Amino acid sequence: MSYFKKLREKYMSSNFFLGILAVIIAVILWLVISLTQYPSVQKTVENIPVNIDISGSVASQNGLSVISCDVKEVKVELLGSRTQIGYLNNESLTAYFDADSVSNTGTKKLSLKIKSSNGVNYEVKSISPSKATVVFDKMDTRDFDVVPLTPNVDIVEGKGKVPSEYVCIPSEIRITGPSTKLDSIDKCYAVSNKEMSLDTSYVLSGAELQLYTKDNVLIDQSSLTSSNTSFDINIAVRTQKKVKLSAAIASAPANFNPETIKFNFSSDSITLACNNSQVEIPDSIDLGLIPLYELKPGFSRTFPISKRLEGTELINVSDLESVVVTIDDKDLKEKPMTIYSDHIQISNPPDNTYDYSILTQQLDVTVVGPEEALAEITAEDIIGEVNLLNTTITEDQFSQSVIFSCPSFDNVWIATNAKVAIQRTKAEKPRTVTTKEQNSTP
Repeated sequence: MSYFKKLREKYMSSNFFLGILAVIIAVILWLVISLTQYPSVQKTVENIPVNIDISGSVASQNGLSVISCDVKEVKVELLGSRTQIGYLNNESLTAYFDADSVSNTGTKKLSLKIKSSNGVNYEVKSISPSKATVVFDKMDTRDFDVVPLTPNVDIVEGKGKVPSEYVCIPSEIRITGPSTKLDSIDKCYAVSNKEMSLDTSYVLSGAELQLYTKDNVLIDQSSLTSSNTSFDINIAVRTQKKVKLSAAIASAPANFNPETIKFNFSSDSITLACNNSQVEIPDSIDLGLIPLYELKPGFSRTFPISKRLEGTELINVSDLESVVVTIDDKDLKEKPMTIYSDHIQISNPPDNTYDYSILTQQLDVTVVGPEEALAEITAEDIIGEVNLLNTTITEDQFSQSVIFSCPSFDNVWIATNAKVAIQRTKAEKPRTVTTKEQNSTP
């Protein structure tokens, strides 16, 4: 007792000691009251991350994946034992949503929940935000063709790109992502905005991938994974020229003025190219020969360009596949006439041991020309010629085309493809070749 008495006399008389003792007693009393009268407390925890892993859920078993979630973190109000929830923080808590209720693709509004990693018991009074907008979709992988796009690359005059060799390397990519997003892809471009002027072939590096919808809207690639994001673009360049078009007249008599006929073309020119730098591209080309007898008001013929270029090294790089040729017939008229056999002569018979005579007595033909010329011309002004030069004759009766001419008129012609029947008979004695036939024979 003497010890405690001495201790009391030593310290209890000190105000400092009494102050410390009072604080200790107050803390003990506060703990006792808190733990007995107020065992549960409320706590706020912020910045709790939202976990979007849905492994093992019904959504995952249906092949769905989370494409996006609009909530990244939440704030939570917890109620629980002071001795337990006091240790909870945003590292020991995780927010999540229940994907077991999701069985198809689309945008879902799901409630957010909280779980702890240390097994502490607590009551969730509130979560803010309480719901998240989650997009679910199936992941897929597809292959797409890539098209080059170089808006700032110019080709010098007299040169042009080779369309078949204007390609990307690689020319195809494999893209993985949400099937809905893949469905929206209409065009895949390898785009380079480099400014260049080319006169020879070139490989442009560093083109980037851009994806567009069919409405030409740029697609965000953040949810997509591509096998390639950088491309080379091969730009092949070759010589090319804009070439005028023309048409030639065949089977016209020597005195006929071809300027009488004016042709109209559905396109006056086409662009031709050549990979061989040694081949000169002409300034103009004839689409083909048109026999004079086919030309009359209303004439029209379509000429395939590919056929005209067969056997040449020229390449059609225009959008045109064919050209329609017509004639300017506003000043042309037609006039029917009958030509008798006495106005048709045979030239260049191949064998002077035979006589040749025309069996056809008359031909109905159509004369074409300016109205004033047709008003003057008569059947007497028209001559027909049957030229047997280089003709193989195997029968005594055969037919042969007639070429008509109008020696007194250079602006009219016969628009009729006429043939006459000819009789061959053995001559009693070899026929003497006329001066005209001698002059006509090569």
